[in-house]
Amino acid sequence: MRPASCRRRRGGLAPAADLLAAPAGRWCFSAAIFGLSLLLSGCTPGIYHTFADRETRILLGSKAARVPNIEGDLSIETPAPANLEQLKRRMYDVEFFGKHNGAEKGARIVTLDDSLELAIHLNREYRDRKEQLYLQALDLTLIRHEFTPILHATSEVAVQSDTRTGAEILPVKAVKTPPPEATKAATDTTASSTGSDATTGSDTASSSSTTTTATVSKPFTATKKATTEVAAVQKTINGIVVTNTQTRTSSLGFTMLQRTGARLAVDFTEDFLGFITGTRNVSNSALAVTLTQPILRGGGYKATMENLTQAEREMLYSLRDFSNYRREFIVGIVERYYNILQARAEVRNNWVSYQGFQKVVESEEALSNEGRRTLTQLGLLRQALLNAEAVWVRSALDYEAQVDQFKIELNLPFNERIVLDEGELDKLKIENVGLDREQAVKVALTSRPDIQTTGDRIEDAERKIEVAKVNLLPGLDMNVTWDVVNPPGVNRPQLDFRRRRLTSGLAVDLPLDRKQERNEYQAALVTLDRTKREQSLAVDNVSLQIHNDWRALELAKRTFEIAVQGVKLAERRLEEQKLLFEINKGEARDLVEAQTDLVQSLNAQSSAMIAHTLARLRLWRDMGILFISKDGHWEKKLMEEGRE
Repeated sequence: MRPASCRRRRGGLAPAADLLAAPAGRWCFSAAIFGLSLLLSGCTPGIYHTFADRETRILLGSKAARVPNIEGDLSIETPAPANLEQLKRRMYDVEFFGKHNGAEKGARIVTLDDSLELAIHLNREYRDRKEQLYLQALDLTLIRHEFTPILHATSEVAVQSDTRTGAEILPVKAVKTPPPEATKAATDTTASSTGSDATTGSDTASSSSTTTTATVSKPFTATKKATTEVAAVQKTINGIVVTNTQTRTSSLGFTMLQRTGARLAVDFTEDFLGFITGTRNVSNSALAVTLTQPILRGGGYKATMENLTQAEREMLYSLRDFSNYRREFIVGIVERYYNILQARAEVRNNWVSYQGFQKVVESEEALSNEGRRTLTQLGLLRQALLNAEAVWVRSALDYEAQVDQFKIELNLPFNERIVLDEGELDKLKIENVGLDREQAVKVALTSRPDIQTTGDRIEDAERKIEVAKVNLLPGLDMNVTWDVVNPPGVNRPQLDFRRRRLTSGLAVDLPLDRKQERNEYQAALVTLDRTKREQSLAVDNVSLQIHNDWRALELAKRTFEIAVQGVKLAERRLEEQKLLFEINKGEARDLVEAQTDLVQSLNAQSSAMIAHTLARLRLWRDMGILFISKDGHWEKKLMEEGRE
């Protein structure tokens, strides 16, 4: 047979009041909360992860749309390991690595484009920076949450059994329950109320084995719960008194902070006290709605929204910093790539120099055996040969170290053999920027995001001054509370909207002690002046950066021109010294110097070309016009603009 709460009446379902009055109905409110808790407990960590990730991604996407140069590059998903199978292998070997000859044969060829793409997807530091942005956005979702309805639902169930001897029996045992009204479950019940409350009805009951009394306190409010005192049921068996009670307290509601500073709180509470020994119980329900609005101190849109406003702007500033970081990161990868190629070229040049000295020494030793060379000249050449070998070996080891470091930077397997594409050096050439220095400064001051941030920081400082002024005002809060309680004599969750109370009032906090607020206001004034100086300094630093980049560009261009002439002169000198030695008119020292000068000129030529390319990239970076794609490549149109 189905319970009364589920039986169907003739002509329709049983009324809700009857359902709540039934034994099962008394527990419906707590059961609902308990079921809700079970439902929420079913939310696995994976579900929470999905919701948090989705909200954070949406937030980042909306913010990133306002910042150029970071579109599509904010994902923190763990990338797949580098697939090097798609990279070509070097099928030949070079001879200028000495004992390490053969190390490059079969190695993967990594082009500059490959390096940029691998770095921007796999570099550990770069991923750390993106995760910092993600965590900051995650914190921002919590700050935003403060201005949404914050729900709460609690339920507590307890069973108590108290056994005493006859001598220990107390005349009355008080059981406290928070709701405002309690119905007498025994021979006498008295209901009373004050203010604007309405009271109706009374109820009496008696039992030969139980005695219960109840007194009703003032109605429930959101800020202070009243107390209902109920005498415990006492049953005497052979001189032993057994008191069994079961209690249930449930609460459901929400709080919400408004943008004006008002805080709305809604709370529905239901308390139930039942006596296992006997059939009496007490149930109370209450609904409380409270609204608190600061009028002076702490009130208003600016003061209330300050934390959220600053957090939103800090998120924007961090995205701008990340935009700058992407430019610096890519330029750094390009610089290290070219430096490795430069180191490799130096190994080759030093090896050529070493081989040249070997041939000269062998020739001079043959002539010395014939008595046509002095031991002094031969010793000088042998010493030069040893020095050339030392330079060559040292440069080869330095090159290997740079390659290993680059593999770590690209997050490649350390044991993977790679070689950079030396053909990238052949693509380099001297290019004009296409604008003068003053134009470059104007472009930088307009397009650089960090300069925009310094201007926004001034607005932040001015806004904080206004908020500090509000906090100096007296505290004046308006409070409004609306309470509704259950009718008397009803032992189930039910509200009687005729039994209500509306309370309003004002709370005043005179500004007798505002030392902290005074100091905060003074600090805000100082911060504004400092922020203005920081903006002025940032503008000057940008101008200095552009001027330095311009000078570096001109220096690299002039150095390259000098190096080209130096290579021609060194080659001519070396040929002359070799011819003089062949006719026995040359000096060993002159030959050594000519060979050394040629190597230095060749290294200076390639170094100057790389320096000019990097100086041009740094200029574009500091101007704020070097835009990076999600794969790490700078836009082609910027390259075209640089040639104009």
